[in-house]
Amino acid sequence: MSFTFDVDHVVLDIEGTTSATAFVVDELYPYARERFGRLLTERAADPAVRRAVEQVRDVLGEPAADAGRIERVLGAWLDEDRKTTPLKTLQGIVWAEGFGSGELVSHFYPDVVPRLRDWHAAGARLHVYSSGSVAAQRAWFGHSAEGDLRPLAEEFYDTENAGPKLVAASYGTIARDLGAAPERVLFLSDRPGELDAARAAGWRTAAVRRPGEPYYESGVSGHAEVASFAELEIRTGGGTEAGAGPGAEEVRRAGALLAAEAARFASFGWMRGTSGNLSVVLARDPLRLAVTASGRDKGELAADDVVLVDDRGAAVAGTAGAAAGAGRPSAEAGLHARVVRSTGAGAVVHVHTVAAVAMGRRRPGGVVFRDLEMLKGLGLPAEGTAARLPVIGNSQDMDVLGDRLEAAREPGMPAVVVAGHGLYVWGADLIQARHHAEVVQWLLELEMASGLG
Repeated sequence: MSFTFDVDHVVLDIEGTTSATAFVVDELYPYARERFGRLLTERAADPAVRRAVEQVRDVLGEPAADAGRIERVLGAWLDEDRKTTPLKTLQGIVWAEGFGSGELVSHFYPDVVPRLRDWHAAGARLHVYSSGSVAAQRAWFGHSAEGDLRPLAEEFYDTENAGPKLVAASYGTIARDLGAAPERVLFLSDRPGELDAARAAGWRTAAVRRPGEPYYESGVSGHAEVASFAELEIRTGGGTEAGAGPGAEEVRRAGALLAAEAARFASFGWMRGTSGNLSVVLARDPLRLAVTASGRDKGELAADDVVLVDDRGAAVAGTAGAAAGAGRPSAEAGLHARVVRSTGAGAVVHVHTVAAVAMGRRRPGGVVFRDLEMLKGLGLPAEGTAARLPVIGNSQDMDVLGDRLEAAREPGMPAVVVAGHGLYVWGADLIQARHHAEVVQWLLELEMASGLG
């Protein structure tokens, strides 16, 4: 299956994604192991080597550990495939020398380099985020069988300058450094935990699953999934040419995804009867959203029960969704479009839950949550700060409701309760929007059960 992403930045993992893990394990690890001893003795005064050695000593709690002890520990960490910073630093130094001398040539899967060149030529900004050190990454991209690929990649990040790859804050650090809105960044990796962390930071994500790679059998936790870079299309600058829009098949694929998500919410009892609606962004310039059709049982939607709407929530005349008998969009499609315009979200979920309506009545000034582990599911701290879910008054005028939503929005809280009506939640994509909805609903149910209303 192929996927199209409307983003400005693409951040690449290396092992298992652009390149074979087996090459690293079978070729590079032994190469480094054989040269650690000489590096630790002959270049002990090198600032990078000295800093890495001190980091190893700190980890061991052995401030007097000598070069022999350090070498044995590095070998043990290699055997364990530890992703520790000092090991990666020293590996990077050794590998950079090997690549520079011509003893090493890096590996890339055959589908990768042509696609990187295509994306780069189309205006996408490419970067690298790997557990290997920046020095190793630059050497890797600089000495491939395809020549020097470093001109394709602008920035290189590792666990030292960005942070651990399984932590959402690291991806926030990278986005800030790039000056990029999180939803305009796509991360490609083979490791589910890394993809989860990137998505929690608001990034777009795609899992690259290649047979034989270590994480191939791990599943992808609801992320887009491709077998090669050839299945990925990258659009930049809004993603459409003047006057162009999503094609019929793209609208229908979106409809199938929306139908699956709607069935899930309906099974929870959150979209009773024909209530509620979901949307996903298909293009941003001009803005186009696929929205579930009005008046349909949300537990029984089909791929064609979707309407393509513009930035005001009006059906786009002559498009696949409007012509396929999908019906009409709800008036609330205008609010979906307003949420997307004001937050940069890629998907919006609107559900009618008892907890949202009840807590909106009990707490018209907003619902405040404190010291709850579940807040991490929204990218918020679990303790030390208060997280407020706004409650706004209802209106049948979507412009009025949109003004109220924008005025009441809380930083970091991707949701709002509409009094007497329901819950609006958003995310970078449908999966993140679903997760946010489930987390917010859990928090509301806890408040209901606590009897503190």
